[in-house]
Amino acid sequence: MRILTRYIISSILKIAVMAILMFALILAAVELFSRMDAIMNGSIPVLSIIYYLLLSIPQYLLMVASISFLFAVTYFLSSLTANNELIPILNAGISPMRLKMPILALAVVLTLLGSLFQEHAIIRINATRDRVESELFGSSSTRDSRNLVLEDSDGYMIYTQRFQEATETVFSPTLLRHGGDGRILMRVDAASAYWDDEAGCWVFTDASVYEVEDGAWVRTRQEREFSDPLFDIEPRLFRSQNTSVDTMDRATAEEYLAGLEDTNRNTWQERATEYYRRIYSPLAIFVLMFISAAMNYRFKKNVLLFSVIQSLAIAVIYYVADMVFSIMGNQGVVAPMGAVVWPIAMTLLLSLAISLLGRKI
Repeated sequence: MRILTRYIISSILKIAVMAILMFALILAAVELFSRMDAIMNGSIPVLSIIYYLLLSIPQYLLMVASISFLFAVTYFLSSLTANNELIPILNAGISPMRLKMPILALAVVLTLLGSLFQEHAIIRINATRDRVESELFGSSSTRDSRNLVLEDSDGYMIYTQRFQEATETVFSPTLLRHGGDGRILMRVDAASAYWDDEAGCWVFTDASVYEVEDGAWVRTRQEREFSDPLFDIEPRLFRSQNTSVDTMDRATAEEYLAGLEDTNRNTWQERATEYYRRIYSPLAIFVLMFISAAMNYRFKKNVLLFSVIQSLAIAVIYYVADMVFSIMGNQGVVAPMGAVVWPIAMTLLLSLAISLLGRKI
């Protein structure tokens, strides 16, 4: 049985690796041709272009992994049927379910590896890729924000008209500190504020500080520079307002969404949907491999052709459902988590129904 398991896994991996490389090279070629005008007009060095394409490859690999393993599993199982290899396997007392168990185990392992690869490698590589893209092609990658409101767990809320990423400076900020009962205890109006790395807090310049004492009267003072060590919202949360959560690490994204949920519910719905889709996107590998394993391969002729068509048809249904529910999640029709879970559940149930129907035909 170990020999058969190694045969199954090695055969699928060989086909999948070739398919992944082929699809990734196609995407790289499309990317290259889409930048052809900028390359020709900007006299960009060849080595710089190669470096940019190499930075794009990891994202392409994860994008094509699910469809590549769908093709690999479909090709392997249909070949077993077409070449009559399935007959001696079944005659040896190995059930179809036992035959497919290594495929499902491989799908679980690949999904976990894909998730780790995305969270610990692709996000950092994409950040470097964005920087290189900006340098080579002049693409705008600014993360400046306007009309931003943030709140932290220490009772501070800040409003700023504009945040400048390059200098980590906010302009015309208004800082409020409130107590547990919601009463305002302090207000700071300033011309600007900058992030002090050494102190780990914000420094407000030309600040007017209003403080409530004894709950009855306000004391006002002017300060050239004012800082409160407890107000330590990191600059990355300011620049994240106008960027996708796909570029944030998980801790930053969760902190950003927690603050956004209370201040801007509509934007939170959209960004939370993007975040859950990013977290659970590697599940597409498991879903499509499960579809391939659950399909019926008992065609009399052209087994490979009809098997691929059958699997790709359900894969298209999955991607269309994922797109539709993503739009519904962005618009608040369904919960952010539901926008990710429903397409997966519907596709798995559909593949199981088709598989059971195929066995009765």
